[in-house]
Order: sequence, then structure tokens, then C-alpha cells
Amino acid sequence: MSKINILIVEDEFIVGMDIQKRLEKFGYTVFIVDSGEEAIEKAADDSLDLVLMDITLKGKMDGVESAQIIHNKFNVPIIYLTVDADERTLERAKVTDPFGYIIKPFKEKELKFNIEISISKHRIQTKLKQSEQWLNTILKSIGDGVITSDAFGAVTFINPAAEIMTGWKYADAFGKQVTEVFNITDEKTRTKIESPIRQVLESGVTVHLPEQTMLIARNGAEILINDSIAPIKDDDGKITGAVLVFQDITERKQVLETLARHQQEFKALVEHAPDIISRFNTQLRYVYVNPAIKKVTGISPETFIGKTNAELNLPSEFCGIYDHKLQQVFQTKQETEFEYSLAIALETEHYHTRLVPELASDGSVYFVMSIAHNITALKVAQAQLIHDAFHDVLTGLPNRALFMERVERALMSAKRRVDYIFAVLFLDLDRFKVVNDSLGHMIGDQLLTALARILENCLRAGDTVARLGGDEFTILLDNLSNIDDVIRVVERIHQALTSAFKLSGNEVFTTVSIGIALSNPSYNLPEELLRDADIAMYHAKALGKARHQIFDSTMYSQVTKLLELEMALQRGVERREFLIHYQPIILLETYKIIGFEALVRWQHPEHGLVFPDNFISVAEETGLIIPISYWVLGEACRQMHAWQRQFPADPPLRISVNISTKQFSQSGLIEQIKQIIQETGLEGSNLKLEITESVLMENIQSLPFILLQLQEMNIELHLDDFGTGYSSLSYLQRFSSTGLKIDRSFIAKIGTNGENLEIIQAIITLAQSLNKDVIAEGIETAEQLAQLRAMKCKYAQGYFFCKPLDSKSIERLMGSGTHLRQG
Repeated sequence: MSKINILIVEDEFIVGMDIQKRLEKFGYTVFIVDSGEEAIEKAADDSLDLVLMDITLKGKMDGVESAQIIHNKFNVPIIYLTVDADERTLERAKVTDPFGYIIKPFKEKELKFNIEISISKHRIQTKLKQSEQWLNTILKSIGDGVITSDAFGAVTFINPAAEIMTGWKYADAFGKQVTEVFNITDEKTRTKIESPIRQVLESGVTVHLPEQTMLIARNGAEILINDSIAPIKDDDGKITGAVLVFQDITERKQVLETLARHQQEFKALVEHAPDIISRFNTQLRYVYVNPAIKKVTGISPETFIGKTNAELNLPSEFCGIYDHKLQQVFQTKQETEFEYSLAIALETEHYHTRLVPELASDGSVYFVMSIAHNITALKVAQAQLIHDAFHDVLTGLPNRALFMERVERALMSAKRRVDYIFAVLFLDLDRFKVVNDSLGHMIGDQLLTALARILENCLRAGDTVARLGGDEFTILLDNLSNIDDVIRVVERIHQALTSAFKLSGNEVFTTVSIGIALSNPSYNLPEELLRDADIAMYHAKALGKARHQIFDSTMYSQVTKLLELEMALQRGVERREFLIHYQPIILLETYKIIGFEALVRWQHPEHGLVFPDNFISVAEETGLIIPISYWVLGEACRQMHAWQRQFPADPPLRISVNISTKQFSQSGLIEQIKQIIQETGLEGSNLKLEITESVLMENIQSLPFILLQLQEMNIELHLDDFGTGYSSLSYLQRFSSTGLKIDRSFIAKIGTNGENLEIIQAIITLAQSLNKDVIAEGIETAEQLAQLRAMKCKYAQGYFFCKPLDSKSIERLMGSGTHLRQG
């Protein structure tokens, strides 16, 4: 135990020293001061256990005054040690609640006894006070309402929680009868419940309120409570009062009701769920299964209870999987998921099952919940998605992805086996665009589907036919004996297509062009075989369609050169590597130059001057002909306008420019021509646009509209290479204010036994009857010229007069005169 610190407050120093020595003999630590002010200051440091206080002190304050401050402010026990014993002093001293009052002189034992008793009593009082404060804090802070009464039922205490619930403040409730403050009724019957406090005070037993007790607050509010009322007894067991402890259970009841409702809803949900929900114990026996099980197995749920899967005679494979997963969850305490299939009647059902452990308080698994969801529809949908991913929607045939996968497998087999041979065929319908454009896309789709079925029928077992898209099909002929196997299949296909397809009342004939790529060790990728079969197909189509071609290396070389040409042509357009040569057009009556035809040339950076025959077809296929043609048109118009100023004539010189098929079919043709005319300043009447007969026939519908717009600009439209294509006289009549150009192939044969003279004469006569100009192109000999003049051909051009020249050469030619007689 720590030492006891005692302060002696004594105005006589000698007396104080005497008391100090006596007390130090008993082991106390003693301090001495002689005034009340010093005593208060010393008590403030919170180290004193007791003060021995004289009444008479030095200073303004006597012992009673200073003791009162020390007692009230610092709670240090006081023993008066004084010679004053008058009644007035004693009455004053009582106010300070002293722990003793000893009259000098005193005996040492008496002093020690009073000191020990005072310190012990003070410590007990301090603990009691702390306990009282602790209890009071708890009562004020707890959520339960607490009301105490005396033995007569009057309120002696009410905590804040009870104040809130009853609506009574402590000051108002104190002394009131508990029955007035604590007013209760039955929730359902609304009848008043007699407060059991009287019963508790009389019997001394604890009483609980009935269920559904409702507290009616002072303001009329209703609160559901539960309550217990207990007696308060003294040490002799005498009842001195009662304590009421009650709780607001409104929220708890709502929670319980909600929980009960949710349990009902959950039960209904489980009972009516389409999923199979079951519960297993540690012996893997069913302890619950919902009614959904009967819809699946035809067995009632009751039959499952207490049995294992094996005892229910379920399929052994199912039992093995299911029981293994159940044991796994019991052992690992981890939920798991798995899928299984169950043969039911004549169908197979697929299920996704989740097993969830239910843990006991000790952490062990005492039940496992199983939720099995039918995923048959999902599995079917997945299978359909996989099928769709590798099959053509229209024909149902394998698509490119699946075909390439099978070709890759064939390549792997060929790498493993030296004697393994296979072939890839690339098929393209001939004239499919004509069917689509004339009969519509629906008939086109029907044709593709019908062709798919024919191709399937022509193949051997194990072969694959696929649709790449559009009217392109591929075939994999697997495990061949020799090339003859391929030819037999190809001939069957050609033979099968000799009959007409009957499609929605239409008879449609079609053929296919087939390219064949045979396997060889040089192939490493399926794309290489498909590429070469495609190249061979284009060669077959070029040879007249309805044919087949086997790929060889020369074909690849040709395609490579064509691709190089396309790339170089693209660069040529970007770098403006083109120029125009102009060939004079002669009036045969006077040999006067009346105009020029603009002929494009390609100034290739490596190969020099390239003529149109070597690049125009590629430009047509790639669409590069459009920017090239518009450049030629603009440059030719600009040059002609400049020459008209440089070499004025009456009528003015004219320029003829070829319009390509793709250019003529473009919607912005007229707008482009208008813009070029405006920018170059050339009069429309001095421009002639040349088109072929095929362009004329392919644009019958739009031709009248285009002609009308050209006529508004005074631009003439001429037919180039007349006689090599096909056209109708009725269309020629409608093709007003135009000229015809006799193709050079007819002119070239003049002089060879008079060949083609009748045709040329017919063309000239036809043109004259339709009031159209005729231009003969390609004149190279005097005999050809003489024959054409004899047949009254009006205009001509050709090497006999002048080769096509660049603009500078034309200017030198025109500078020497505008009449030509020979080349």
C-alpha cells in the first residue's frame, strides 16, 4: 500500500512539529502549513489523503472556512484537531462534513485510530460515489426504459430512454404514481392493462407483461413494448420499491414479421421454383427436395427423403458425379459448380448444379444445399451458335472458317503421309449477276441454295463443299487416288448443271467456272491452296466459262505481274504519270484537220511509254479508270481551248474524249463534265464524248436523261468501235445528234479480197439514213483511204495521215498547215 499523505494545518509551529513527529512514527508522510490559504494551495496538487485542521489559523481564513473549500473542491477528508469546543464552532464545522473532531490535548492512539477510520471511510464513500455515478451513467445511456418507485408506487427515478417512450420528464414524473406515468393497453383488444407494480410491491416477485402490450405515451403515441417489473429490497429483505425495465419492440416486431413473411415467400419460391432444389445430410441422403423434382423424374419429392441417389436407382454415371461433388463440399467446406447430363425418356437434359455448404456453429458442414438449373435450351443455343459460326446461313454449307480448318487438317495429313493426295476446287457461277439483276435477289438466293444441294450430291463421302460468300463455292476433295478422281467430280458437276433450275416459276440455266489446286509439298497454308484455285478459276472463266482449269505456276506468275501492274498503276495515278497524245481527225473531202481524239498514255518510270491496251483493262477492274478518265477529260478540254486561241478556225477545232463504262455509270458524271467545261472555258459544242455500244446497252434506262443534259450543254455523244458490239436500231434512232466510229478491225481488212466492204458500206449507209456522222479509224493505206472516199465516208483518222502525237508535236504540225494528205 502506498504511503498516506497528511497535511497538518496549525498556526503554532511547535505544536505542528510535535504532531508531525508523532505521525511520522506511524509511517505517515506529513506536511505542515499555518494558514488556510496555504492549505488550499497544498490540497490542489491532488496528493493529500487527509487534512488535520486547527480552527484558529494565521491569515484571513480560519480552519472551518478553508476546510469547507477543501472538502467541496478537492474532496479531501477533514479531521478537526483543536482546543475550540464551543457549540457555535461545532455547528460551523458540521457544514464541512468532517470525519472527526478531536480536542487537544489528545492521545497518540486516539489520533491514529481516528486517522485510519477516516481514511478508510473516505475510500469507501469514494467507491460508493463512483459506483453510483457508473450506475447512473448506465441507466441514462441504455436504450431500455427504466422507472423506479418507492414502496408506495410513486416514481423515484426515470431514465432518458423512459422519458422518450413515456413522454414524461423526470421532474414531472417524480412523485407521481407509476400507473399514471406507465399507461399500458392490449395491442389487439385495445383494453387497458392493469399495471402489475402493485402486485410486485405486495408479493415481492418479478412480473412480466403479456405479449402485445402497448405503451400509451403522454402525447398519445403508441409503442409496442416488452417489460419486466422486479421488487427492490433492503438488506433485511424488506420491499422498499420496484423497478420497471421495458423496451420498444416495434422495430423488432416489424423485423420478425418481415422475416416471417420472407420465410413464407422463400418457401413459396422454393416450392414453385423450376430449378431442382434439394438438401443433403452428411450421409448424402436427401432431407429435402422441392416439387420440381417430380416434373423431371416423375418421382414424388417424398420418395427422395432419407434416400441416397443410388438407392433411388438413378443412373450410375449421374450418381458417381453427384455423390463425388457432395463429398467434396462436405470435406472442403467450399461451394462448387458442375454440369451433367441426364437421359429422361427419349431426350437428354443438361443441368448446371451449384452445391452450397451449410455450416454448423463449430464450423463443420452439416448440410449441403443443391440448386440444379436446366440449361438444355442454353446448350442447344450454344450448339446452334457454334454451327452458325462455321456454316453459311443461306445454304447451310460449311463457311470459309470451317473449310479452311478442314484444308489445314488435309495439309497436316499430307505432311505425315507421302501418298496422301487432296485437291481444292474454287467455283464461281457464270452470269450470276444477270440472274440477280433481272430476276431479283430472292431468285438469286434460291439459285445458290439449289446449287449447294447439287454440289453436295456430286461429291464423294468425306468431301467438303463450302460457300465462301456471294456466288463463290469451294470444294475439298480428300484422300484422292489420282487426278482422275478430281476430273470425275468436276465432270459430274458440269453434267448436273446442263438442266434448268425451276425457281418460283422461272427456268434458270447456269454454269460454273472451276479452278483446281492439287496438293503438293510446297503448300504450307490453306490460304495458298485457295489462292491458287481462285487463280485457276479466273483462267477458266477467261477461256469461255463453264470450264475447269488446273493451276500451274505460270498462272501465278501472270497474277503476280497483274498485281504489280495494279500497284504501279495506283502509284501512277497518285504521281500523275499520265500524258495525252492527240490524233488528228480529217475531213476526207478536203483533208483538213477538224479536230483531235485524246488518247491517254502512261509514262512509266521504268518501262517508259505504256499504251492503253496494256493498262486500261486493269484500270477498269480496279476503278482507277475514273480518276484517269476525268484527268484526261479536263486536260484535253484545257488543251483544246488553248489551241482554239492559237489556231483559230471556222468551225473551231473539236476534241473527242473516251468515256469509260464505270465513269458513264457514275451518278456525278454530268456535274463533273459541267465543272470541267466551266474551269477550262471550252464550249460544250466543241466537245465530243465517245462511248462503246456495250455502255449504251447497259445504261438504256439512264441514257435519255444523260442525253438531254448533254444536249443542253451542246455536247455530242458518239458510238466508238461501232460494229464490234451489239445494239438495236430503235436505240440508234433515239441516240440523236451523234456520230458512229467504224472500228479499226473492219478498216484493217480492206484490200484483202474486198473483205468487210459490205459491212462498212452498210454502216455508212445506216449512219447517213439516220443523219449521223461516220468516222473511220485506223486508216493505214492509200487503198483503204480510196475505198472509204468511194463509199462517201465523211471523216477519218489513222497512221496514214498522222500518228497520235504529244501536244508540242501537234502544235508544230498545226503551225505548218491544217491540211493532211498522207502520213
